[in-house]
Amino acid sequence: MKTDYDVIVIGAGNGGLAAAVTAAKLNHKVLLVERHNLPGGAATSFTRGRFEFEPSLHELAGYGPQDNPGNIRQFFDWAGIDVQFHAVPDAYRMINTGKDKLDIRMPTGIQNFMTTLIQAVPGSQASVQAFFKIAIENAQVFAQLSAHPEALDPATLATQHPLFAKYGHQPYQRVLQALDMPAKAQEILLAYWCYIGIPSDEFEFAYFASMLVSYVTYSAYIPQNRSHEISSALVQALQANGGTAWFNTEVTQLLTAEGAVVGVQIGDRKLYAHEVIADLLPDTVYSHLLPAEMVPTTELKKANARELGTSGFLVYLGLNRSATELGIHDYSTFIARDWDTRHQFAGMHQLHGNDFMIMNCLNVANPTCSPAGTSILYATQLFFGDSWDQVRPQDYPHLKTQLARDVITRYEQATGVHIQDSIEEIEVATPVTFARYLRAPEGDIYGYYGQPWDQMVARSLTAAQEDEPLPHLHFCGGAGHMLDGYSSAYASGQFAARQASHNLQKEVL
Repeated sequence: MKTDYDVIVIGAGNGGLAAAVTAAKLNHKVLLVERHNLPGGAATSFTRGRFEFEPSLHELAGYGPQDNPGNIRQFFDWAGIDVQFHAVPDAYRMINTGKDKLDIRMPTGIQNFMTTLIQAVPGSQASVQAFFKIAIENAQVFAQLSAHPEALDPATLATQHPLFAKYGHQPYQRVLQALDMPAKAQEILLAYWCYIGIPSDEFEFAYFASMLVSYVTYSAYIPQNRSHEISSALVQALQANGGTAWFNTEVTQLLTAEGAVVGVQIGDRKLYAHEVIADLLPDTVYSHLLPAEMVPTTELKKANARELGTSGFLVYLGLNRSATELGIHDYSTFIARDWDTRHQFAGMHQLHGNDFMIMNCLNVANPTCSPAGTSILYATQLFFGDSWDQVRPQDYPHLKTQLARDVITRYEQATGVHIQDSIEEIEVATPVTFARYLRAPEGDIYGYYGQPWDQMVARSLTAAQEDEPLPHLHFCGGAGHMLDGYSSAYASGQFAARQASHNLQKEVL
């Protein structure tokens, strides 16, 4: 059969962009197809007045400084991605406004982080040191699994990495409890749970520990010109390596022959390829792009067994005073009435009573992100999209305003920083916004929810075997084996492209 391209990538989200760039860098003829007029999906930017806002990126893990690059910086350097990044100067500030009052600032650097934690919680030294010993080994193994899941097998893990084998698949909080860690120290080590969207008694230790170690070791980074700069640079790298990108173009069907995917249909035009990579939820592919009889029964069962992840409620604030004038010194501030993540998770299913939030101030990491004398903040809450299902259209504007006012007031009360009188621009995004803009069911921004049977270790160990649900079809992005998140999406895109490249090389042989 004739082919127009070696690889066609559907969707220019983070995973699709990484897949397209990787395939092109490996000397394959690549076409990237995106229905929107811009790349990046949620990895973009928008302006209101004199402010340019970052829709989704809190901070990028796994980038690292030049002399100690993380896996994302290594990928960007290899692919020729020229983007200026700023290091976030601290890890996070965490505030408990409930009966167990807590307000602590955690630094970056493993030793600095441990020292601060041990000083804040007397009697925690032995458990904290044991935690980081286990966490660091888990992070090292997990990095290998993320990059080359096919290279590690369960037997190797059990013999060469005993701490990973023992703790990696256990729930994160169960490991903290097994180490006899004081409750206050556990609380401090739970701050990043919302970046996964799975409560701490359910998500795997290896996954969360790897993320925590990455943030603390490498620091987090943000781009100079929002994540749209990264997305644009990835498109430029694709083109520089001979690839092609089509925007305002929607794939309407996958072409199949003899049980395999052989290309895509765009309107009345058919394009054939050896390999197709989809940066889409499998639900979307199976229900809209493939004939029902082509969907393998096992894949249909798997898709039906999986649950959608969370959506978000974000308030973007352009302030007419600088962060220094306002007394804002923290990039990330996590605020809740208590740090029982199961309770916080339950709040994500209801419109009122969701008392967990994050406030980020971009200027703390990137002082020039807004005009002199101004600052940019954005508040985030997580909601499951179905919690908005019963909101009537006529009530929607009032609800947005009420929830935005609530998170602003909560931030002011928790920190003592008054911002309401300085608001020059404000925009609000809800699960409805993400559903409309991303065409994501329930406004899902986290891919599939990581149920205990369907989290990172299991997905990674079986990624190579499950990579092609149909011959020559691969998935990446939030639906990939890495779950969701910028770093995860980039890694899953690279993996999918390497798998496609491996198939192409076998054809040549």
